[in-house]
Amino acid sequence: MTAPVASFELKDGTQLTLYPNRVVHEGGSNLEIVPLAQLAAVRVAFERDTRTLNWAIALLVTALALGTAAGPLLGWSTAAAARIAEHARKESLDAVLLAVFSAIAGFARMLPTIATVLGAIAAVLSLVFILGRTTLTLSFAAVERAYAMRGRNRQLIEFAEVLGEQLAARVK
Repeated sequence: MTAPVASFELKDGTQLTLYPNRVVHEGGSNLEIVPLAQLAAVRVAFERDTRTLNWAIALLVTALALGTAAGPLLGWSTAAAARIAEHARKESLDAVLLAVFSAIAGFARMLPTIATVLGAIAAVLSLVFILGRTTLTLSFAAVERAYAMRGRNRQLIEFAEVLGEQLAARVK
């Protein structure tokens, strides 16, 4: 058995091991052996998902809109409910209007909390965007295998460089 040239442990507990003539992905009950002769290309890239940033911006704008609308909506609905309650007669229309304005006021009281939660989610999504991910992609004739790590992972980049050197040495 030959000694490994390089190895890298992924976050999910699996491990990539490079031998002089193959790459082995093992962990748990899975084992995948890829001969270097079958690899067409190796790619490693640091990527940021712009969809995550777009979601963060949309949630932040929504949170700001809800937070801004909460005060005026609460004031208006509370004042309207007070006016109706003050002049309330025993008519069903007054009771319905009072219930509607009270419900709007209750909803308006929840808006700052909803805005805070949306803002927190936007902050988390922004952090995920900033961290990005490093992805190692092994390309075969018709298939690709991708191994991703959160953040800029220098060890995965170095593993890809060693793998690329091994692959280039086989071509010479």
